[in-house]
Amino acid sequence: MSRSWTRCFWRRGGCGRKKVRNPRVTGVVLAAGPGRRFGPAPKLLAPLEGKPLLARVLELVERLPLAERVLVLGAHAQEILAALFPGAFGESAHASFLSLWGERAEVRGKYAWRILYNPDWPEGLGSSLRRAAEEVDAGMLVFLGDMPWVPEEAARAVLSRAGPHPVAPCFAGQRGFPVYLPASLRPKLLALRGDVGARALLSDCELIPWDDPGVILDVDRREDLQGGEALCGCARSPR
Repeated sequence: MSRSWTRCFWRRGGCGRKKVRNPRVTGVVLAAGPGRRFGPAPKLLAPLEGKPLLARVLELVERLPLAERVLVLGAHAQEILAALFPGAFGESAHASFLSLWGERAEVRGKYAWRILYNPDWPEGLGSSLRRAAEEVDAGMLVFLGDMPWVPEEAARAVLSRAGPHPVAPCFAGQRGFPVYLPASLRPKLLALRGDVGARALLSDCELIPWDDPGVILDVDRREDLQGGEALCGCARSPR
């Protein structure tokens, strides 16, 4: 599959409120992993409160004032595109997507997404960050596709601190997501290898203490769906 494959789609929906875009920051959702511990079905399409897990992450990113939105796919790319961007490929929506690798197209609308395919997804998270950096030369606000409980307020707090240094929320001393990566880190992102992600690049990361475990909770196994809902529900209940 060609590394150059990219396509831009748009999704209907969202709150409809007009926002001023941040011209310096691109929102990036990493959703290329296979999710093997979850089982054979695509983890990111598992239902959570009536919608696919990944859809909750995309809807959060759509509510933020970003210059652009990028989704990096790998394993289960065909199933994810067919489920979350129905009709985007026309008659080929349920056929092989191989004929579309290498195609570049842009569809503009209320919520535009640039879709990138990461052919190196078996390498791990670092390869998806590298794939995003190949196409994005601005600062990036990075989300993980299997973290559906990130509070919008936390994402906005990180975005408001976007500047020359990395920024991330933290809960109980643990760094979470989303992580802001300035454009100055792009050369190092392009050199990433393996499953280390951007950890080695965050020595000077500004941490924003956040009293909500949603910034660190992800979904690895099916039981995490209920566990995360319970933990975040308690954290967000009025005291």
